Amino acid sequence: MPKYTFPALLLSIFLCSACAPFAPTHSLQPNIPLDKPYSIQVEGQESDTLWWKNFNSAELNALIEKALSDNFTINVAYARLKQASANLKRAGADQYPTLDLTGGAKAGRTGSKAGTGKPSKYDDTQQYQLGAAAAYELDLWGRIKAQRSASEQQFYATQADLDAAAVTVAASVAETWVDLLRVRQEIAILNEQIENNKKRLEFQELRFINGIAESVDVLQQRQILASSQSELPLLIAKEQVLLNALSVLIGSTPLERPTIIQKELPELIALPTTGLPSDLLINRPDVRSSGFKLFSAEWSVAEARANRLPQFTLNANAAFQSSVAAVLFNNWVATLAGNVMQPLLDGGLRASEVERTRAVVEERTAQYSDTVSKAIQEVEDALVNEEQQQEYLRLISAQKDATAKTLEDAQLRYLQGQSGYLPLLQEVLNVQSLERQMILQQAELIKLRITLYRALGGGWTYSLAQVHDATPDDKNGGI
Repeated sequence: MPKYTFPALLLSIFLCSACAPFAPTHSLQPNIPLDKPYSIQVEGQESDTLWWKNFNSAELNALIEKALSDNFTINVAYARLKQASANLKRAGADQYPTLDLTGGAKAGRTGSKAGTGKPSKYDDTQQYQLGAAAAYELDLWGRIKAQRSASEQQFYATQADLDAAAVTVAASVAETWVDLLRVRQEIAILNEQIENNKKRLEFQELRFINGIAESVDVLQQRQILASSQSELPLLIAKEQVLLNALSVLIGSTPLERPTIIQKELPELIALPTTGLPSDLLINRPDVRSSGFKLFSAEWSVAEARANRLPQFTLNANAAFQSSVAAVLFNNWVATLAGNVMQPLLDGGLRASEVERTRAVVEERTAQYSDTVSKAIQEVEDALVNEEQQQEYLRLISAQKDATAKTLEDAQLRYLQGQSGYLPLLQEVLNVQSLERQMILQQAELIKLRITLYRALGGGWTYSLAQVHDATPDDKNGGI
C-alpha cells in the first residue's frame, strides 16, 4: 500500500464528517393562515416596553421587579434552563476527541524449590506503565451534530419557557394589584354608604318621633343599614386574601405581606400596537417554545436516521512500559487504529426509533399550530372584550346618572307625601349598587388591558434568560 494512502483516507473521512445529509431543510410554519389582520387594529404603544411602568406606580414596579427575581415559578424555570444548558454541553461533548491518562505499577514474587533438602528460590518482578488513550468518532453522517442541534433547540425552548413564566407572573402581579385597589375602593364606597344609611335612619327615626313617618319606614331603613354593614367583613377578607396572593407571587409568604399604600384604581394605560398575527411567532414566548420543540424533534429524526449508518472511530494509544522505573521513558509503544461498525441485526430497534421520532414531529407540529391558534384567539378575545367593556362602562355610567336623578325625584315625592318610603329605598339601593358596580367594571377594563399586553407577549423578556454560562455561543435559534 502506498505510504500516502492511509493519510488520504483519513483526510477524506474528515471532510465527509462535516456533512449533515439528514439535517432539516425546510422552515417551520404553523398549519394555519397568518396573512389576515386582527378584527380590531390598534396603533398604540409598543408591547416590547415594560408596560406596567405606565401605571406610574412605584409600588407596582417594585412588586413586579421582586416577582421577576424571587417568584418560585420563575426560579423553577431558571433551574430548568441551567439543566438544559448542561444537557447541551453534554450533547456537544461527542464532537471532540476523548483523551484518558492511564498508569499503573505491579510488583510480584515467585517462589520455587528444586527438590527435598534444597533451598527455595525467589524471583521478584516489577512492572511500571504510563500511557494515554485517545478516541474520536468521525461524524460522517451528522449524527453527533444532529444530537447537539436537538439539544440546542431544546435549550432555546426552555429559555422561551422562562420568558413565558415571566410574562404570566408580571401580568398576574399587576392584575392582583388592580383587584386589591378595587376592593379597597369598594370598602371606601361601602363605608360612605353605611354612613349615609345611618344618617337616613336617624332622619327616619326623627320623623317617626314627630309622627311624620311610619314604623315600617324605620324598620326598612334599619334593614338597609344592616345589609350594607354585613358586606363589609367580606370585602375586608378579600383584601387580606389578595395581599396573601401578592406575597406568594413575589416569592414570600402571607406572614410577610407587602405594604401597599395606594387605595384607588390607577388610570388606564395606553393601548399596545397589535401588529399582525404573524408577529406572535416572535413576540409570544410560548409560541417560540413550541416552535423550538418542533425543530428539536426534526433534528432527532436526523439523528435517528444517521444512527442506522456505519460509524467510524479512530483510536490512538501511547504507553511507556518497563520493569525498572528508572528507564520507564526509554521503552514505549504507540498505535493508531480505525474501527467501523455497521448495524446488521438489531430487532428493528433503529428503524422503530426513526418511526417514533417522526411521530413526535407530527405531534409537535400539531401542538405548534394549536399554540399559535390559541395565541391569536387570546388576542382576539382581549380586543373584543375590551371594546365591549368600554361600551358597557359607558352605558353603566349613563344608567348611574339616570338613577341618581330618579333618586332625587323619589326623595322629593316622599318628602311631599306623594309616595311611600319603599320606592325611595329601592332607588337608594340602585344608586349604591351602581356606585360599586362602576368600580368593579373599571377594574375589569384595566385588567383586560393587562390581558391584551400579556396576549401580545413582547420582547421585554429577552434579557431575563442571561444565566451565567448558560447561553450557547451560537445565538441562531434555528427558526
